[in-house]
Amino acid sequence: METIDRTNQIALITGGATGIGLAISERLHSLGMKVIIASRRTSLINTQVDKLNQQRSHSALALTLDVTDKNSITESINRLPQEFSTIDVLINNAGVGVTDLLIDCPEDRWNLVINTTLKGPFLVSQAVLPQMIEKKSGFIINISSQAAKNGYPNAGPYCAAKFGLMGFAKALQEEVRDYNIQVHNLMPALTQVPAPKSSKEMTEGWLQTSDLADAAEYVLTRPARVSLEDIGLMGRM
Repeated sequence: METIDRTNQIALITGGATGIGLAISERLHSLGMKVIIASRRTSLINTQVDKLNQQRSHSALALTLDVTDKNSITESINRLPQEFSTIDVLINNAGVGVTDLLIDCPEDRWNLVINTTLKGPFLVSQAVLPQMIEKKSGFIINISSQAAKNGYPNAGPYCAAKFGLMGFAKALQEEVRDYNIQVHNLMPALTQVPAPKSSKEMTEGWLQTSDLADAAEYVLTRPARVSLEDIGLMGRM
């Protein structure tokens, strides 16, 4: 089957140390890509990177950054060693939710969700786009949510952020289309995190992090002639 070979291409995954981000990091690494796992949790990303580098030396890198802080992002990306400096694929995965009703949601908790889940992808995309535009190639995948299409009680800030992320992605795609840069969204429903140790521990009707890794691999390895719409993923009871 004809697919795109991404061997030795470089992927930056935000929130890549746990959950969906880690599953995608491991999958892209298994495809022969070099992966940059980014998070504020330095010790955790170092542990995950060490595991990947035991499989293939010098193929994974830990990058400590805060997606809500432009200076942190810029400084971290500027410190990347030469062999990891040209990012081909960006996975905007970092996000957070709260369980407040909108009527009494504290402003600081609203800001936490919006800044991490919506502002973060904007800032990180902005940081890597110049190099993608220069080489006229690149792929940005946002890990969105079914909350980007549906409103849920006790999740107003998260819904607002994910709805906004979809609009951001649609506008960005139009701006970078002529540079051969693709912008895509995965929209999962409830996903079991952390991944269960066995099939017996899987929650019925919930997605698994491996399902998101499958979807990311599918999107990234389609032939260039294939254009995909956003992909929604839902568990089946």
